[in-house]
Amino acid sequence: MNIPTVSVVIPAYNAAATIARAIDSCLAQTVPVSQVIVVDDGSRDGLADIVQQYAPPVVLIRQTNSRTAAARNRGLDAATGDFIGFLDADDHWEPNKIERQLAIFTAHQQVNVVAGRFYCETPGQSRELNPCKSEQWYDRPIRATGSDAFMVGTLHWTGTVLVRRAAIEKLRFVSGLEPAEDRDMWIRLAAANTVFLDSQPLATAVLEPGSLSRGSIEVDCTKMLEVIDRHAVLLGLASRLFWTSYVRYRWAAMDPSPSTALPMLMRSVLGWPLPFAGMPAMKRLGRLKRLVVLLRQSMLHRNQPEGAA
Repeated sequence: MNIPTVSVVIPAYNAAATIARAIDSCLAQTVPVSQVIVVDDGSRDGLADIVQQYAPPVVLIRQTNSRTAAARNRGLDAATGDFIGFLDADDHWEPNKIERQLAIFTAHQQVNVVAGRFYCETPGQSRELNPCKSEQWYDRPIRATGSDAFMVGTLHWTGTVLVRRAAIEKLRFVSGLEPAEDRDMWIRLAAANTVFLDSQPLATAVLEPGSLSRGSIEVDCTKMLEVIDRHAVLLGLASRLFWTSYVRYRWAAMDPSPSTALPMLMRSVLGWPLPFAGMPAMKRLGRLKRLVVLLRQSMLHRNQPEGAA
């Protein structure tokens, strides 16, 4: 019986402090991977020197700074495995990730993409399981269409994705959509393939500041709104309004400035006044609670004496 081969694509920029942890988690898999492709996106911190200390199957590709989509595409071009996994330079895998996911592919031959739940970790703190309130999508093959495919695609976190190379080899990440370029890819794959979301967490997202994939909430939400526009036909009018409103609410929920968050929250309510039914990790009455907080902050700021710190 042929043993499937697995390539891993790791885009990296100035990640010398964390790249060894990411690579080591790939090399420690209970089922060995055949390639670990690190694409150095113009780092200036000695990252390449660290990667070059590894022997095969670790491969280093260097490019001028072109951002994450281009780095992932370079990795895709170099990948030779039957399956391709993705990992960011500051994140890491559980030792049984590849073994468990290959078992899912074996059990469900129609599945082309496997992803799933994960841990979140702030440096210096204990990691926690990412919240999930959409259990209906987990632990079964899913062939979704329309707005369901969009939802399923957004539930793919990049560090958990393992995909058959045949399903992705003709696709490319879209430059300019960063940091939402991966969500755009997973939506496209979910709309065209049977996928499987595993409820067992198999990776950890480490929330390192300043990394390739962690940016400002303004940039993240602006690019996610572009992704929604790119998939307008898939969503349909009602679901497009729903998702646009949800992203604006997320923006307002995380923006620390009432002067920008409050207008964004109002646009969210006007665009979709109904509840966000079925959204993962959605807090009950979340928009109303956020409105109260923002109004209170605005009043305090307005009443603050001029010139006060």
